[in-house]
Amino acid sequence: MKPILRQALITPGNYRRICARIVPSDQRDAIRPGIRISHYAFTDSQGQPGYIIISHTTGRAGICFAEGRTEWGKWDGEVSTITTDGGRRYTLTGRNVSDERNQPREHGEALQAGHEP
Repeated sequence: MKPILRQALITPGNYRRICARIVPSDQRDAIRPGIRISHYAFTDSQGQPGYIIISHTTGRAGICFAEGRTEWGKWDGEVSTITTDGGRRYTLTGRNVSDERNQPREHGEALQAGHEP
């Protein structure tokens, strides 16, 4: 995993410079002044490049692999994972950990209750 931006506050003055550093166009289109973001590049276990963007302001994040579209979801800073709106869970290195059984108890209960994680 390679950090591109860490906890960068986007302002009207640095917006263009920050946009230039965000590779996936749909991730670039999602940012705006007033939010704090982190952006990472990674290579997954199959050698496929990918990118993660995190909004620390909204708690949302996105992950994409190769030239694919970004999957958006919720960022969990405590365990450094993204849970996509489709229910998949990824680490900052792009590893899919959806099937691992080390989910916090509250997470499973929230899913059973039908609430967004």
